[in-house]
Amino acid sequence: MKDPDLTAGLYQAILDRRSIRRYDPQGIDSASMARVQQIIEAVEPLVPENGFHVLHRPGMLVDKDFIRSMGAYGYIVSPPHVIAPYATGERLPLLDLGYRVEQIVIGLTLHGLASCYIGTLGREPVVRARLNLPQGSRCGALLVFGHTATSLGGRAVNAFIRSVPKGDARLPEDQVFFEDSFNHPCEAPEFLQPLITAGRSAPSAVNAQPWLFLWRDEALHVFVKRHNPKYGRGRGQDYRYYDGGICMANISLAMKALGIRGHWELADESSYAAPQHPESMQPLAALRLS
Repeated sequence: MKDPDLTAGLYQAILDRRSIRRYDPQGIDSASMARVQQIIEAVEPLVPENGFHVLHRPGMLVDKDFIRSMGAYGYIVSPPHVIAPYATGERLPLLDLGYRVEQIVIGLTLHGLASCYIGTLGREPVVRARLNLPQGSRCGALLVFGHTATSLGGRAVNAFIRSVPKGDARLPEDQVFFEDSFNHPCEAPEFLQPLITAGRSAPSAVNAQPWLFLWRDEALHVFVKRHNPKYGRGRGQDYRYYDGGICMANISLAMKALGIRGHWELADESSYAAPQHPESMQPLAALRLS
């Protein structure tokens, strides 16, 4: 049975969630940790045939190898808890992984817990080796979570990060939403506004915001840019899939919160026909409302 208070707060949690770097070192109590486990177990897949696993060993954070897995963030983030979600499977693993992990993130937000993605795609083989993850598994990011720091220094770090110009700014709606064709950028129609707002609120690596939305033939098509200079070179470009999955999760969660029905049709399905689009754009899925 759904908790009406949680359902009512779900949409606001999508909009309110912010990345937090400094945490209360005391961590969370056992009851809260049990709730986190429930959030993880309730995650819904985008690709059901893929495996989804969350590594969270007691005492894992005191392991220097794990801290090194966090890269530069290991020096500025003070995490009481870190999990390593990873996917196994051949079909769209990063898209599916981002979709699932964002559900955990919003669930944490809904229960008053802060979080931060620590991207790993640039050093994924090293992370797999250090954490003993299965060969061939995909781990797009580690997830730090806990209570926000209450110390003066911790609050100052979090405030500074949020104050960095454009560090958390969202692209205007008429730069990412199009109707009928990519020649017609505009604001979304009223009935789509809450879903587009939720999608635009999604976090992304280096705030790249790779997503583009096209409303055509009674479906919302989600695209990403094939190349984004913010991601850098090499494996970093794969963040477009992980971040695209995060964006799609926000839309799905918004639908759940608002009682909107629909389903995703993924771009690799034989039934999917991508609308005409520039070569620089890559289709991910279409949302068909019902």
